[in-house]
Amino acid sequence: MRTFLLTCSLMWLMAGPALAGEILSVVKSAKTVRCGVSTGIAGFSEQDGNGRWRGLDVDFCRAVAAAVVGDPERVSYKALPTLARFTALMSGEVDILARNATWTLRREVTLGLVFTGPLVYSTQGILVRSQSAIQSIADLDSTKVCVVKDSTQDASLMFWARRKQLHLEKVDFDSDEQAREGFFQGVCQGYASDAVLLASMRLGAPGGKDAYTIIKDDLTLDPLSPAVRQGDQEWRQLVEAVWASLLLAEEFGLKQADFQPGASPSPAKEVYLIKSDFLAKPFGIEPGWGARVIGAVGNYGELFRRNLGSDSPLGLEPGPNRLWSQGGLFIPPDF
Repeated sequence: MRTFLLTCSLMWLMAGPALAGEILSVVKSAKTVRCGVSTGIAGFSEQDGNGRWRGLDVDFCRAVAAAVVGDPERVSYKALPTLARFTALMSGEVDILARNATWTLRREVTLGLVFTGPLVYSTQGILVRSQSAIQSIADLDSTKVCVVKDSTQDASLMFWARRKQLHLEKVDFDSDEQAREGFFQGVCQGYASDAVLLASMRLGAPGGKDAYTIIKDDLTLDPLSPAVRQGDQEWRQLVEAVWASLLLAEEFGLKQADFQPGASPSPAKEVYLIKSDFLAKPFGIEPGWGARVIGAVGNYGELFRRNLGSDSPLGLEPGPNRLWSQGGLFIPPDF
């Protein structure tokens, strides 16, 4: 805890307050969005064989660039290890952090950042070896579990253990990378993290995907969200508007194909364009930003399927990552 508080204090000293409109003005002037991503998490942010960044977090940054500067390719990606992610945002190295971070009030209050809307809701999970004797929550009693200290998973793991009356030996690490390596080296019988991240990690795990099983706790749910620095209300609102536009497009029944050259007009498309363009002048961006966003990356459902769902190697079910009208947790604010 002392380490966490010291880190928070240093971040505040480095960052200083952002002036209203400062970040948005810099992004528009540079015509580039600087986006902090992971060092390589399948489905979220990783480079393909050609060095091109792909994933859900990457697509969100591309959507922001499409809205602000008119080109989804105008993104500069900075790969950040776990320990450097919030420092890079608060020091101004990146304009937006899209690195599968859990939205918590403590982080907003102590770090001086703002989360702009969840891209994924994930249950807590513990990764175990498929051939081990651990096949259920009860089997975790008297085992060692690797976890990142002072993380949201750290707190959830202890709450989970008390609720289930399990005696777990927690093995702390400073980062996801270290905890993951500790698990693969046999330091622990389990590795605690968000279930969607564990599913991603299994793809490249030693021995292959089927060598590991994820035990889930469906009573714990983490919202993973992009974040920006506090102090620039215009930038925060614009990033939130991009997030909302992805959900509203799906709610309107609009897809990426509807905003390609030669696409047919429709009443839903017309209403979506009119409503989204109400925000263009206050933000100081070119009209048609909503069309540019969806034309570049698709609606939220398309993003999920392409990166994490049925059209991806992960093949995850959306679960809570659906609109409210489909039984999910997403309720977008109207334009």
